[in-house]
This record gives sequence, structure tokens and C-alpha cells, in this order.
Amino acid sequence: MPTSDEKEILRLLAREWDENGPPGILDISDVVAAVASAPGNTLAALKDLFARGLVDMNQLKTSAFLTPEGYDAAKDA
Repeated sequence: MPTSDEKEILRLLAREWDENGPPGILDISDVVAAVASAPGNTLAALKDLFARGLVDMNQLKTSAFLTPEGYDAAKDA
């Protein structure tokens, strides 16, 4: 079960997916700025989503985006 921070990240990336097309890419700093939690909590939630395969990141770890499984999870969040 995703935490509230994880749900917020999933919804944010899903909104980006819906507005600009898959996979809903956002800069990590934009994700941290948009989530109401502390930056450390947001980054920890992002890391957990990555570990579960719901979010992926570019090679430099500067951008995050949803996997198809993450998009499905965002609809349930």
C-alpha cells in the first residue's frame, strides 16, 4: 500500500503523463517542489517507488517517470 507521499508522487507523474503523454517525465527537483512533504521524505518515497518498479529514472537520476505499472497504480491511488 503506497504511503501518502508515494500516492502524491504517483498522481503528479500520472498528471504529467495525461497532459504531455507517456511516460510523464518530471525533473526530480520539480517533484520535490510539488510534494507537500519534506524533501528528504519525498526522495525516500521516490526511491521506494523506484525499488518497486512503479517509477523509473534517467541514468543521471535527475528525472523521474512512471512505468506502465506505476500509471496503473496512480489510477488506484
